[in-house]
Amino acid sequence: MDSVIRKSTAEGEALVSDLSQYESAAQSRSGIYVGTVRHRRFTPVVHSFEYPLFMPFIDLDEVEELASKVNGFGFSKWHPARFLVTDYLNGQASNLAELKQGAQDKIAELTGEVITGKVFLLCQLRYFGLYFSPLNLYYLFDEQGEWQYMLAEVSNTPWNERHYYAIPAVSRWESRLWQAPKAFHVSPFNPMEQEYRWQIKQPVEQLRVHLEVHGEDPACDSSATPDTDIEVEKAITKIFDASMMMKYEPFTSSSLRKQMMVTPIMTAKVVIGIYWQALKLWIKGVRFHDHPESAASELKK
Repeated sequence: MDSVIRKSTAEGEALVSDLSQYESAAQSRSGIYVGTVRHRRFTPVVHSFEYPLFMPFIDLDEVEELASKVNGFGFSKWHPARFLVTDYLNGQASNLAELKQGAQDKIAELTGEVITGKVFLLCQLRYFGLYFSPLNLYYLFDEQGEWQYMLAEVSNTPWNERHYYAIPAVSRWESRLWQAPKAFHVSPFNPMEQEYRWQIKQPVEQLRVHLEVHGEDPACDSSATPDTDIEVEKAITKIFDASMMMKYEPFTSSSLRKQMMVTPIMTAKVVIGIYWQALKLWIKGVRFHDHPESAASELKK
C-alpha cells in the first residue's frame, strides 16, 4: 500500500513539475480541451478508472462571437451543444455579463480581492438538453492579463448542491501545492474530515488539474486496542486523487463536431460513470457516509 501511495505522489508531482516555470507571457484562449480524467482510490481498497473527456474552455467575453461562428453551439434549445447561463453559478446569473461578474464577485467574497479582467470558463455544456457537471473551473485574470485565481464550482449528485473553492494562481503559492480543508459532501465514500491538496497550472497548450484527498486512513482501526482502553490514532494518508490531463484544440465547428461524434452526450457519460463507479466501490465494501444534513436529521430523531 505504501509503495502504491509513494508512486502516486511522485506521479502527481511529475504532473505539475513545471509549475515553477509557468510562462507569464503565455495567453489562454477559447478552445476545447481534449484528454482524460483519472480517479484513483488507495485505501481501504484499491480502485481506479480513466476515461476520455472533452471540455470547452470559453472566454466569457467571446461566447456570443463563438455562437455566431461555431455550428451546433449556441443559446437555443435547438443547439446540440447549448450554453445556458443559468446552468452555472447556481443559476444566479441571467446573462453573460452577470455570469462573468458573478465569478468575480464570488472570488471577492471568498478572498476579499477584486479581480476585474477576463474570465475563462472550463465547463460542460448542455448537450441535447441534458446538463450535469461535477466540476466547472473559472480562471480569472487581472487587467494586465495575468492569471490570478481559479474558482472551482463543485456539484454533487443526487443532491445537486454546489460549493466554491478559490485557489490562487501558482505564482502566489509558497509551496508546490495548495491545501484547503474539505467543506462539501461530494462522494458518499469519503467523509467530511479530509483535506484537499490542489496542483494546477494555467491552461495554454495543455490543461492539468491534480487533486489529492488526504485524511485518516480508513484501513486502520481507530477503536481501542484489545485489553486496553487506549485508542489508536489513525494515520493521515492519501485516500484518493483525481487528475485531468488535456490538450488544447481550437473551438471550431469541426473540432466540436469531432468530439460530439465520439461522445454525443457527454452529460450522460459523466452521470452514468459516476453511478457505475459508485456501484463498484459499494460491491468492494467501501464504507458509505451519509450526507451531513441527513446524518444530523437522524440524530435529532
